[in-house]
Amino acid sequence: MKLSNKIQKIIFSLLLMILVIQLLSPVSFSIGAFEFETSVKFGTGGKTFIHFPPLGNIIASTHTPPIDFHLSLKNIHLEALSQYTKSISQESLMPENMLSEILVTIVKYLVSLLIFVFFLGMVASLLWSRGKIRIKEMLFTGLINIMVLLMFFSTSALTYDQEAFSQAEYQGILEAAPWVLSFLEEGAGIIEEIGIQFANVVDNISILQKEMEKNVISGEDISTLNVLHISDIHNNPTAFDFIGRIKDTFHVDLIIDTGDLVDYGTTFELDLLTQFIRQIHIPYVFIPGNHESPIVIEQLKTIENIIVLEEGIIEIEGLSIAGIADPASSSTAMVVADENLMEEAAQRLYETVAHAEKVDIIAAHNPLSFKYLRNNNNLLLGGHQHSPYIKKTDNYVEINAGSTGASGIRGVQKLEINYSLVLLKFQLSEEGALIPFSADLIKVKHFPLNFSFERFLFSD
Repeated sequence: MKLSNKIQKIIFSLLLMILVIQLLSPVSFSIGAFEFETSVKFGTGGKTFIHFPPLGNIIASTHTPPIDFHLSLKNIHLEALSQYTKSISQESLMPENMLSEILVTIVKYLVSLLIFVFFLGMVASLLWSRGKIRIKEMLFTGLINIMVLLMFFSTSALTYDQEAFSQAEYQGILEAAPWVLSFLEEGAGIIEEIGIQFANVVDNISILQKEMEKNVISGEDISTLNVLHISDIHNNPTAFDFIGRIKDTFHVDLIIDTGDLVDYGTTFELDLLTQFIRQIHIPYVFIPGNHESPIVIEQLKTIENIIVLEEGIIEIEGLSIAGIADPASSSTAMVVADENLMEEAAQRLYETVAHAEKVDIIAAHNPLSFKYLRNNNNLLLGGHQHSPYIKKTDNYVEINAGSTGASGIRGVQKLEINYSLVLLKFQLSEEGALIPFSADLIKVKHFPLNFSFERFLFSD
């Protein structure tokens, strides 16, 4: 009877241990710019869950015992991230001490869990004996808890297979990850191939444009200004090959980028693109989009040829450009600004234009900012929608560059690789004013490769 009672007490203690572990909150810890949470839960598959909210999860069957390990990235401190990027080596994207710090922290957590279940076993023994203090039995039950949980941990460590992540399950936006990793393995060759294709496409577009201009431009001595409108690059480095070839072939004088250069608002992303931006060597006006963040905007301001237009009017290359940043760019959240914020931005942009003596171009990321400006023969440049268009009416022209970066990884994942931009030509009038003459919408599509060139004349 005593033996049966002891076994029942042990089972009760183990069941209580499993229940409490399931209910325990994750433990938080910070390493450098990153804030993590970790926890252990009893399950059925012996899996490791890595959570990247709001992007999704990576799940791998890594070990044998029926317990699951969870590691969540809860926050990235953007100010500290710049220091992190400086410590990245060419051999690894993770500083040498970071992985060891994570492992040490997780081991400390597991040890504290073992200590916790020991005392939990003692409490279980006390509950089973209805409050009677029997020190030996309490210590014995606590040790049983430790031994069982330690057996699970030890077996998990011995059977843990890191290679299981090569066949992991991806959830959320991260479903694109296996494709992206494969893409990156062949990245240099693919980028080079796309670059060659861009060269051929741009050459063909150049021939088309020259033939068209023979019939529409009278006289060879008319001074012109070529403005390239781009938008929504979304971390795609091949976009800059496209931009560079258009810039050189058509002698572009000025670039206007209506936002979403990056995806997640981190300086790490911008660092990867800065080398391409620095090669442009002409004025580059940038209007922040909803995927930018304050720290990205401040870093963009340090790049020599970039003029960040957050709100107001700038004069450059003889043009007066009014613009406003997307309201979401003032935070680190990867969201679209709500209706109230967009309404406020639209009103502020309208006031800016209404009080100006002259405005040649009005630029914003989200076309909702143009709510009160579709009149007075305004020329509006926007992005955000990833769908290029030129809308010409009797009293305004609205141009959307679509996505010069082919929607970034999202476009690549769906094989909807559609690059687009708009080349604007201004002519100098006899009075010395720059007058919009034409807008050329250029679209390049891959799979299969084809391109389109549409010309819109401002004056019929």
